[in-house]
Amino acid sequence: MADKRNKASEYEHHFSKDNAAYDDDSTDVVQGNDKVCSNLFRAISHEMRNPLASIVGSSLTLQENWELLSELEKIASVTKIYEDSDWLIGIVENLLAVTRMREDIPPVQTNEELVEEVISESLQKLERRHPNCMVHVKIPDNYIFLPMDALLIEQVIINLLENALNRSGITTPVDMLVEEDAESVSFTIRDNGTPIPKDILNNPFESAAACTTADAEAGWGIMLVTCKAILDAHRGTLTARNYSHGAEFIFTLPKTKEENT
Repeated sequence: MADKRNKASEYEHHFSKDNAAYDDDSTDVVQGNDKVCSNLFRAISHEMRNPLASIVGSSLTLQENWELLSELEKIASVTKIYEDSDWLIGIVENLLAVTRMREDIPPVQTNEELVEEVISESLQKLERRHPNCMVHVKIPDNYIFLPMDALLIEQVIINLLENALNRSGITTPVDMLVEEDAESVSFTIRDNGTPIPKDILNNPFESAAACTTADAEAGWGIMLVTCKAILDAHRGTLTARNYSHGAEFIFTLPKTKEENT
């Protein structure tokens, strides 16, 4: 995989030399990224406050009451520190993903990537953070190549799978279905949690930016804001809907690169 990416990185994405078109496209990208940053700042303000306060509180409890705490209480405090720290790592990874996009103005540079390999990389990274998670993947037998920034799309897949696991429980299986049509490939991540409230379904990604920490832990917040931004940069789509046993998020990626004239 590493060799493949190194080889793919040798090929540059060429942009139009038409200055007028370039300026218009660049302006749209900058304005879009400014909105992404605004949404991210709103999400971060909600999501970082409580985990940091919890880490400080648990650390002080251990420091000041070590001799008085039972072994079970010590383990509970350390476990809570680990969980909150892991959550913050996820936030930082999403910020880094958005930073990479801002550095790629005009839009992200893409290479042809094998979908199966990108999913495999994503699942390996997810398993390191959630060793007991179960993800059922159904993918077409044929090889599917798509133009993408592989690391950014891996972040989308990881975010949506973590969202599904948070909504339905780490030990409950979640499903990932890949389907192909003439113009695009769709990726459906389906959980077994509670339905998404109707008021959030009307505009799920704006709601994600304004969510509370509790909402974020239930599958809303910076992770979804980042997914939407990455997919917009790839000319893809991201939608959310309920189904009979929970909720599902579907994102699509086009099969062809954008033509610049």
